[in-house]
Amino acid sequence: MDRVDTRGALLDHATHLVRTRGYSAFSYADLAAAVGIRKASVHHHFSTKEELGVALVARYTERFVARLAEIDRVGAGPVDALERYAALYREGLLDGEACLCGVLAAETDAVPPAVAAGVAEFFRVNQAWLTEVIERGGLSVGAAGDRAATVLAVLEGAVLVARAQDDVAAFDRVAAAAIAMVQA
Repeated sequence: MDRVDTRGALLDHATHLVRTRGYSAFSYADLAAAVGIRKASVHHHFSTKEELGVALVARYTERFVARLAEIDRVGAGPVDALERYAALYREGLLDGEACLCGVLAAETDAVPPAVAAGVAEFFRVNQAWLTEVIERGGLSVGAAGDRAATVLAVLEGAVLVARAQDDVAAFDRVAAAAIAMVQA
């Protein structure tokens, strides 16, 4: 496996471990075993866990933003866009994973400041996108911003509760209620 492939594989496995176990619950030894390299080789790609965490959040945010752009390209109306947005969270849930940044936000006291800053940016970008979508539905800027913050928090929380209860239908009900709240 070449350097680029190894780095990508490390990021893939680390993303899965954070989304299923949390940032504090995995080690470089876990990554080395998953990728089939020595632990020292992990350090060659990411000298610190903080460096790895920053790379994870940056890549996750970039990919999530690309998915938001796909929703925009479809030209979805506000309700359809919100349903597609909720489906992004649902996809991870079906794979047994929570939102990477949601997990890291829950571990704010355990993650390095640079990782926490990336997480905050992920949520800022998502809230801004949601605000724009909701504004297209006719709400004023202030009201749209408040609803966007609510939708974001509700979906993040719904993922955690659905995972704890092993019940995707619970997520679906809460997501539908959040979208209905925006329309009210």
